[in-house]
Order: sequence, then structure tokens, then C-alpha cells
Amino acid sequence: MTMLPTDPRLFRLPEGDEARPHLLGSYAPESELYFWPRRQRCPVTRTAVEDVDLTSEGVLYAWTFLHVPRMGKISYGDAGGYGVGQIDLAEGVRIQAPLLGTTDDWQIGSKMGLTTFPVGEDDDGNEMVTFRFEAIS
Repeated sequence: MTMLPTDPRLFRLPEGDEARPHLLGSYAPESELYFWPRRQRCPVTRTAVEDVDLTSEGVLYAWTFLHVPRMGKISYGDAGGYGVGQIDLAEGVRIQAPLLGTTDDWQIGSKMGLTTFPVGEDDDGNEMVTFRFEAIS
């Protein structure tokens, strides 16, 4: 079964010897700032940006747990919800994204890595995945 990203404009799957997927961001040479999601122009200088892969590891800045009922085919586990965190990447970008694991896995300052999360199959039987961050050592 082939894995496909649910939105290839936001992230790409690992290639070759890469261990983790990458978020697709923008870099503005004039302001020397990075952005996610990608931009067409720098919001600070209004100049052209370049598409870049952002680092796939960062540090957990903050997190919370959302208590929500299960919906559709997406399973959040037995906890009745899922974690959402803010992860600071080396480029200076702070990403807000779902977290993989349980509340015992997340601590402010933890090293986090981008990973995939299955959400279903397309009409051709390919596994559709989105992304989450998980605690890594």
C-alpha cells in the first residue's frame, strides 16, 4: 500500500534515507524570515519568497489536550480526545499541530519530531496520512 499526504501543499513524506516527513515552508531572503504554511510573498517586506523544507524536529513550547467526541473513521485512542502543541523549529517558526501519544508523553521543552498519522484510504486503496508531532529522545 502506498502512503499519500492528505495535503501535499503542507508537507511531504520522507524520501530516500530521510527518517521523517517535512513541513513545506517559505523563506524570505530580504527579511531572513521563515514561514509556515508557505507564502507567496513575505508578509513583512512584501518581497518574493523561496519554497523550503523546514526541519522535522523541534522543541515543545506549549500543549493542551482537547476533549472531543470521536467522529468519523479517525480514532483518537481511548482518551476521548487528542493533544495539540506548539513546536518551535530551528528556523524560528512556531507550528501548532496535533500531538501523537498521551499526556504523559509531553512536557514543555521536550524534543519533538514530525511523524505521519493515518486517516483513511483513497479510492485506489492508498493510505492517506496527515502529520503530527511526537516526543522523541
